[in-house]
Amino acid sequence: MVHFFAVCLLSWYMIVCTYEPPEAILPCTAVLEELVAQLGDDIALYFENMETGFSFGHNADRRYFGASVSKAFFALYLFLRVEREGIDLEETLVYTREDFLGGAGLIVRRYPVGTVFSKGELIRLMLSYSDNIATLILRRHFGLEGYRRFVADLGINPAYVGGNVFNSRITAAETGIFAREIYAYIASGGRYAAKLKAALLDNQYPFTVSDYPKASKTGWTRPRAWHCMAVIFAPSPYVLVILGERGGWTNRDFREYAEISMAFQHFNDTWFHSKSEVTHGSVCARRSCVPVIPWLMHPF
Repeated sequence: MVHFFAVCLLSWYMIVCTYEPPEAILPCTAVLEELVAQLGDDIALYFENMETGFSFGHNADRRYFGASVSKAFFALYLFLRVEREGIDLEETLVYTREDFLGGAGLIVRRYPVGTVFSKGELIRLMLSYSDNIATLILRRHFGLEGYRRFVADLGINPAYVGGNVFNSRITAAETGIFAREIYAYIASGGRYAAKLKAALLDNQYPFTVSDYPKASKTGWTRPRAWHCMAVIFAPSPYVLVILGERGGWTNRDFREYAEISMAFQHFNDTWFHSKSEVTHGSVCARRSCVPVIPWLMHPF
């Protein structure tokens, strides 16, 4: 009898010690695949969960006219540079005729040439109000050489950086890289992290929706750009990028982007509702979800 139990114990030990856990269990993306199949071909998407690195893309490498989404990339660079070099954001810059441009923002409608703004206020206007003139004042003062090096260091081709910043060309995947860096800086508690987060939370032209705090930057240029980049501070944070080659501003546009936003929120809540854990219960098998027993998903 003792010998029998010893054999059983040895057999169990061999099974346990030779057990190789399966590759990482991936969330079931069938619902997302069904969603993108219904979208027009003018839309590109990128989603990434910040705790696990899981990502999902659709037309993610297609290049679009960037419009004002690119202002968020420039703002991140400026905050990092200001912090590194000890630049005072209270220092002022003068609005000159060279900086004038119509379009988005408050300055063109409210302030005459010659008005003085602090650097910090210009960054806030560039982000929250998508101010073109604020962007051009900052570009004139700081230049673009350092920004292009920053872009290159992230593994993105700096040749696509436009001379006005907001005339750059971008992809959803590249925008996702910037969104990840924005989240990382905010999460780091850097000196100006709170300012960056506050300005993006105060986006005056949101195209997406969420039940959670949403730090976002939008961009539009008729008829070829209707974009949004968002960092969603859910219990398990994620980034969502939607780029669309369309005129925008219609009820259909807002409805579709809201539906996309909530679909990804539900997906993230379902699979990443607790920190660094994938929700148990199903794994993705091609285009269908297959139920599994939770304890079978882990080694003993």
